[in-house]
Amino acid sequence: MTYNQLLKLAYKKAKAFHKEDEACKLLMMELSKQEPHLFFMNLNQEVEPSFESLYLEKLSLYLEKHIPIQHIIGHAYFYGYPFNVNEHVLIPRKETEELVEHVLYYYDMYFSNQNVKVLDLGTGSGCIGLSLALEEKKMDVTISDISEKALEVANSNKEKLHADATLILSDLFKNIEGKFDIIVSNPPYIPETETVEDIVQIEPSVALYGGIYGIDFYDRILKEVSHYLNQPGMICFEHGYQQKEAIKSLAETYLKEPNIIQLKDLQGRDRFTCIGFGDILKTV
Repeated sequence: MTYNQLLKLAYKKAKAFHKEDEACKLLMMELSKQEPHLFFMNLNQEVEPSFESLYLEKLSLYLEKHIPIQHIIGHAYFYGYPFNVNEHVLIPRKETEELVEHVLYYYDMYFSNQNVKVLDLGTGSGCIGLSLALEEKKMDVTISDISEKALEVANSNKEKLHADATLILSDLFKNIEGKFDIIVSNPPYIPETETVEDIVQIEPSVALYGGIYGIDFYDRILKEVSHYLNQPGMICFEHGYQQKEAIKSLAETYLKEPNIIQLKDLQGRDRFTCIGFGDILKTV
């Protein structure tokens, strides 16, 4: 059997279980330990029986046990970096890469290559804060999370990727000291009553659900953020598409003269809110 024939078999199985073809392809590519260009060049090569058995075994974990592919292979790619992930952290999403892009863009626009202090609040795997630290060396990054297990994963990624960041165990701002120029957060925002697919249910509920309307963490953060943010400064969020107006209202309630910018993701959904103070975001 060739890689291509084995992949077609996987697609057939995936269709029966209402799972994604791309996940089947990613699993095969990672298990084959080939670079993407070599993998596609070798699709018509025969596979070893041992590889076929291993692949089908791992595939069944995804199809029948609903274990995410990223948990099976042990990592997920985010902003070009392979981040370790497991059942204790949320698997990084493509939309969150856009949040990193917005922060870097506004850093270039308003902080003019200055040294800045950055806080990634509720970091999970560390993907946001560590990516910022790797992309912009003038960012002094702190990453925090309420979960010790999540911070263990974040620390493993810090060491693996050789990123410079400070880790703090904290329930939002509880153990945070000092002020920051940029705060970024992708807190739990799924409403408690919303049903999620089987593959998502495997992920930690503490990283998913944000109260009845999904805005509890935004309320808590915005109520306290002025004590931890320099002026001028900015805070940027990822959020659910249905929470745009609620978060804007919270910002206007708790903050004095905020400059609020709300942005859509590449799918056209309301996904990001950035709030600046002083001249930050005033001219956007």
